[in-house]
Amino acid sequence: MQIINFDKSYTKKLYEFIKNAKPHGYIDWIFEYDFFKNSINFKKNDSSKSLILIFSDQSKKLISGYCLIENKIGLGYSQLNLFLRDENYSSITQIINFLKKNSKITTQNIVLASNSKEKTLTKYLRECNWKEVRKFYKLEKILPVNLNIKIHEKFNIVKLEEKYSKELTDLQNSAFRDHWGYEKNIPEEIREEILKKHNLFFIHRSKDNSILGYIWIKQTQKSTSKINMLGIDPDYIGMGLGKYLLYYALKHQIANGQEKVILDVDSKNLKARKLYENFGFMQYLSLTWWEKKLD
Repeated sequence: MQIINFDKSYTKKLYEFIKNAKPHGYIDWIFEYDFFKNSINFKKNDSSKSLILIFSDQSKKLISGYCLIENKIGLGYSQLNLFLRDENYSSITQIINFLKKNSKITTQNIVLASNSKEKTLTKYLRECNWKEVRKFYKLEKILPVNLNIKIHEKFNIVKLEEKYSKELTDLQNSAFRDHWGYEKNIPEEIREEILKKHNLFFIHRSKDNSILGYIWIKQTQKSTSKINMLGIDPDYIGMGLGKYLLYYALKHQIANGQEKVILDVDSKNLKARKLYENFGFMQYLSLTWWEKKLD
């Protein structure tokens, strides 16, 4: 097995490799080449994200695996999105040693995710005493022509403008501060997301013009969108705003020809699970997060 730091000359090969791989890890990749290319073009001197490629032979012509590393300093762990085509996960130790040697990991704890179809990976992690720390459910809804849901239209929903990125950042950090796996954002990060053409943000403002809730939709494939986040000001939870934002977003996706909407929900977030269940979302995969402390 050969491991190398990602080189831009492999961008097209990696795109095709991931596009043809079976579902894995926690990322719902967007399969448009230019978007993919930009998403792995990390900023210089930014040690929070990096990427390595894995090859099964010396020629380094055919990619056999990859690992995306995100160092979540504020959470105290490094997060890996790992896939090996041959499913020989006994090589994880070798991969982690490479990451340590090349300073790709900047914390003492590693977390990675396996979905319910990744039986070999899950078995390996369990046998090697990785600790199961959280479970998420991946849900989907096939969109009908019309939403047969009764709802009172008492909220005014508008599209978010870039200039309000700081307001949204403050709301998001407040709404998700106690959620497992959430790392505090800064306005520049949110601004970058607002400007991406695959992202769409809808918000509701109060009478004093402050943002009380928002929904973030990301188009992942030609006819599929993902609800990336749905957040409400903690002081306004229970007033029906989350339900209406979801309703509005689904109607918008139907009007724009989308056929399916997906999302991830924390298994411990019972209120959110109930909301999505009432809208007809069904589970199609589960995602288990595992953690290991480095020696």
